Amino acid sequence: MSGASEWHWGNQAKNLKHGLTLEDMESVFWQPYVFAGRTVEPAHSEWRGLFLGQTSQGRRVALIFTRRSEKVRVISCRAMRPAERRFYENSTAQA
Repeated sequence: MSGASEWHWGNQAKNLKHGLTLEDMESVFWQPYVFAGRTVEPAHSEWRGLFLGQTSQGRRVALIFTRRSEKVRVISCRAMRPAERRFYENSTAQA
């Protein structure tokens, strides 16, 4: 996936605060994940989406991203909130 993704390096410290490395975030794309929709925040001028998935170690995370040309640009990654976890579990149980 590294050829098809890029990272927002300015947010790396924030992701590490959540205990997530670049390898953890990239591994989400190799596990079953769910596109949960787009985030709507007036402070952001660009479209942002939300993937719900898990790392290769099984940690369930919410990954915020945008599109840049043909690449997925990861903005941030954090643990799923309770409602996101329920949505993810219901979505993957039906797959």
